[in-house]
Amino acid sequence: MRYLICLVGGALFGALLAMTAASALQRRHAWPRALMVVMQHELGEAREASRRDRCDPAAMRGAQAHLTLLAGDLERALLASGAKDRVFEKYSQDLRSSIAAWDPSATCPLQAEALSKVSQGCDACHRDYR
Repeated sequence: MRYLICLVGGALFGALLAMTAASALQRRHAWPRALMVVMQHELGEAREASRRDRCDPAAMRGAQAHLTLLAGDLERALLASGAKDRVFEKYSQDLRSSIAAWDPSATCPLQAEALSKVSQGCDACHRDYR
């Protein structure tokens, strides 16, 4: 009976330590995940607005500003400190260029086309790095 109690206690203690370690490892990747989620949300909202012909220039400028700000942090968030990745940096620069080329005051069909290019910039990187 004593061995069974020790076995169950050890299994519970091991499970607790495993959950603690998994939680610590998950928090280590919180910033890159959060950056991607917020970028996905901003791009999704802008694309949905352009599809429904509700292209409010102020809202679209806000989305563009958020995407520009977030795209500026891609290398810091996703690459290890001091690391250089020429291909990733090229993808990041292409994404920033496509965001800069987007004109938030244009008509909805033109914005939809520009947002499609921004989305393609995201997809190009995700093909290699996801």
